[in-house]
Amino acid sequence: MVGFILSMFTDDIFTAMYIAVFFELLWIDIIPAGTFIPPNAIFCVVATICLMEIFGLAHTSQILPLMIMTIPIAFLSSWLEGVQRTGQNKNYNVILQQTRKTPAKYRPDLMIRTSVIQSFLIYLITGLLGIYLLLGIFSFIHIYLPLENIIQWPHLILIASISALAALRIKKAYISLMVGMVLIAAYLGKDLLPL
Repeated sequence: MVGFILSMFTDDIFTAMYIAVFFELLWIDIIPAGTFIPPNAIFCVVATICLMEIFGLAHTSQILPLMIMTIPIAFLSSWLEGVQRTGQNKNYNVILQQTRKTPAKYRPDLMIRTSVIQSFLIYLITGLLGIYLLLGIFSFIHIYLPLENIIQWPHLILIASISALAALRIKKAYISLMVGMVLIAAYLGKDLLPL
């Protein structure tokens, strides 16, 4: 959805949607269960599309390094969310004590409002600082990006789809994936082999 909304502000709707689909497939195997917090995929999509527009990147080979650079900040964002959740657990314990000892002070609405504001500020500040950091780094390295489009979007979508197949947790899917990878590698490598 984020990719679709941002694609309305770009000249190339397909590139924005390819970026969003790539990250959606890439993170699909990381299921948020228990205390695990997955990387922030929305940051990756927003940062990549914004910086792609700022630098006027034209093709996949130029966008891919930028996409890779956004991934560590997505993990940093999930770590900060974990720190915030730890703080919220302490607030939850305070509310439990309030309900048992002093019901008159019981104010869950205040805790919820504070938590929402904290989450908003964490994501806003982390997102803006991350984009500015990437803007600074990428401004130095974008002159070294390839001029020809070596990698196509179908290649990247196929690579990200491996995560979607891994999410199935079915042995036959893994076997099909391995057979498919071997066949594709054999087809692509046939010109390299001596006859």
